[in-house]
Amino acid sequence: MLQRTRQFKYFSAVFILAFAAIGQSPRCGQDVRAEESPKRQKVEEMEFRGKVVCLAEEMHRLYQTDLPTNHEHVYGFRTLAGNFYTLLRTKYSEALFVDKRLQEKELILKGRTFPNTRLLDVTRMRSIRNGQVYDLYYYCSICSIKTIAPGPCMCCQGPVELTEKPMSESADE
Repeated sequence: MLQRTRQFKYFSAVFILAFAAIGQSPRCGQDVRAEESPKRQKVEEMEFRGKVVCLAEEMHRLYQTDLPTNHEHVYGFRTLAGNFYTLLRTKYSEALFVDKRLQEKELILKGRTFPNTRLLDVTRMRSIRNGQVYDLYYYCSICSIKTIAPGPCMCCQGPVELTEKPMSESADE
């Protein structure tokens, strides 16, 4: 009986110390430095030239990662320098996710990159063809409305067409 009491006290003390240690340690998966720095880091806007890719397929191609045949696409952007950025899906980048024609083009994407990440928040996109830069947008010829994403026209609900206009012509408007 005395031995059981000693064991109980011993395990109780270990248990209390373990919880005290857990309370003092950083939470699982959190970076202690992030909590210590109350200042927000600057978000930079940059321009990248390259192509939209499925990041999972690129990692399979480059590093032979295991990839199921029927996988979901994780869209990103591979720059000409070989850097990869994960595309943040927003109203400005929606076309890159749904329009397969854009995924075949060489593009210039302007956007914000967030500190300590490789996330790209696209704010503008252009295409390059035969060395010439083109403005990219969707256009409803019935309503004469330009929009940034595919889908029905916001006015007549008719179809919009992907339009590429040379930048020299776009600057004149």
